[in-house]
Amino acid sequence: MIFPAFVSRREDGVFVGLPDLHKAGGFELFVDRLFSGEMLFSELDYGSFLKLLYDADWLAVAQAESTELKLAAKIIPFPPQRQELYKEPKVIGGGKQAEYVFEPVSIEEAYEEPVYGEPDENGVAPVIETVSKTRLLPTRLDFDEFVAAMWLKGVKFGIDEKTVCQAIACDTVMRMTVAKCLEPVAGRDAEILEVRGDLHCDNSPKILASGKADLHSRKNRFPQIHKETPLIKKVPRVLGKPGFKVTGEVVEPEIPKDLDLSAMASAGTLVKQCPDGEYIVSSMDGFLMFDEQTKKITVSEKIENKGGVSTKTTGDLVLDVDEYIEHGEVQEGCTVKGKHMTFLSDVFGNVISQSGNIFIAKNLTGGLAESLGGNVTVGTQVSCAVIRAREGEVTAAYCENSTITGKTIHIEHAVNCELIADEIFAGNIEGCLVAAKKIKITSMGDCRGQESLVTMLLPDLSSFDRDIAIHKAEIAEAQGILKEKMQRVELLKSDTEFAKYLVLYERIKSGAIKLTAEQAGGWRQLMERNAIMANKLTKVEAEVSALNLSLKEAEEKIAGIKRERDGMDEGISCVIDAITGQTIVQTMRSAYGVEKLGVLPSKGIREVLQKVDGYKARFFSGGTGSIDWIPEKPSDS
Repeated sequence: MIFPAFVSRREDGVFVGLPDLHKAGGFELFVDRLFSGEMLFSELDYGSFLKLLYDADWLAVAQAESTELKLAAKIIPFPPQRQELYKEPKVIGGGKQAEYVFEPVSIEEAYEEPVYGEPDENGVAPVIETVSKTRLLPTRLDFDEFVAAMWLKGVKFGIDEKTVCQAIACDTVMRMTVAKCLEPVAGRDAEILEVRGDLHCDNSPKILASGKADLHSRKNRFPQIHKETPLIKKVPRVLGKPGFKVTGEVVEPEIPKDLDLSAMASAGTLVKQCPDGEYIVSSMDGFLMFDEQTKKITVSEKIENKGGVSTKTTGDLVLDVDEYIEHGEVQEGCTVKGKHMTFLSDVFGNVISQSGNIFIAKNLTGGLAESLGGNVTVGTQVSCAVIRAREGEVTAAYCENSTITGKTIHIEHAVNCELIADEIFAGNIEGCLVAAKKIKITSMGDCRGQESLVTMLLPDLSSFDRDIAIHKAEIAEAQGILKEKMQRVELLKSDTEFAKYLVLYERIKSGAIKLTAEQAGGWRQLMERNAIMANKLTKVEAEVSALNLSLKEAEEKIAGIKRERDGMDEGISCVIDAITGQTIVQTMRSAYGVEKLGVLPSKGIREVLQKVDGYKARFFSGGTGSIDWIPEKPSDS
């Protein structure tokens, strides 16, 4: 047969050229042709033989380290007579192993037996002919032959050389497993590696400066990171190694699972290929969130939490973020402080916003919603709760047994509540205490015998009246002094000679009289004689002018105070379209206005509004009717 270029037969053995093996290819085809051509390897290195056939990784290393490999001592014939010594193996388990029955073997040998004739005179019988005969001679199997024979019978992999050699040496009948398959080596799925340990929420109690643990707060509930921070590294999958049946068939391992980092990277992140691997990095400063359901990583300027707020999970939250979205419930006893906050489930605890808006999509029950400078909106129901938004609007669909204060309140239906605001716009009010400067209610009545009380908050005008009275007293005093000054002026002017001087002075001053040189001298003498009286008159007249100016200023102040006082009642009105149950409407002109009422508890509000005193004036009490009221302007008395 023609040997391939990568096989070299020399006196010192049979060698395989490793660098050319892949280029030439066909090592398995060469082996198959060799064994089928009644030839075999003598003194075969069976381990290397298997590696050349089936171990690509080993072959790659070997090719890098050496140029050739000695495979056998030589290649020799494998005659059919010897091939017949080997039985069929039994392949079981679909190629998992092969069994073989060993027994003593014999080989048929042909020989020539002579036929003798009659002996001669010397007694020696001559050979007159030969007869061809056969005989069985005991022999032994050979491992090199066994490898070739099993290859031709379909067992090409995993022969146990030691076991086979031992069985051949025993030369007894025995059934043995002579070959075993190689199970495939499983690969490793791709994984994600967290680059930093502080990327996860840390729900352990926060340690205070004193060293004590704050059981209501957590160390790092919402991790905050900077731009270009590596978050997740991909550990690539590792492919498994194939196995082989004893028949030489490849058994492929399961393909390991891969993962796509781009499927995990969401808003605020990006996938980046670095020299040491593939990463998800943050593309902005913000808060890190990992969605356990979608397995997506997000970095956002807002915090979005889906697990709710409770003492067992988050504890109390103090959020340094413009926007916070909570999908779960806020449990009783928990407090959330932030800016703009949205709660998509029920709130049973306290939510406090600093200069932001609070939106509760469902119910506020038994808790507090307070916005210092923003609005509060409750989508469904407010029950046994407190809402404060003194500088903003409060909007709710249904409220019961709650205290609500705000700059403006919009409520569709309220039962047994205290509503305090500058302006209140409501649909149906039952058994509530309502106090505001402007009220517009569609329907109002009692609730299970509890009347509704409406209090129109009128500003306290007493300070204006006091200021007006003070200025009027100042005017009266100035007018008395002015009268005295005028009497003194008249007294000075009543002197006949001085009066003539004044007339002449005015005419000369106006140019009606032109003095000659002689007359000018006489005029100077006349002025000298009346100088004392003239100075007195000038001083008194200056004092009169000052008094008149002060009177005018005081009157202007009074007019300004009256305008401001009258403007205090501007926009105050009460409109109730229909009264359907016992309702009382009163005014309360007092400094105890919205600001002071809004900070009181429910009991304190009721005590102030229900107390009968001189600051209040009732102008309606009844179970039917309607109201369209504006305050009368205060008297100028």
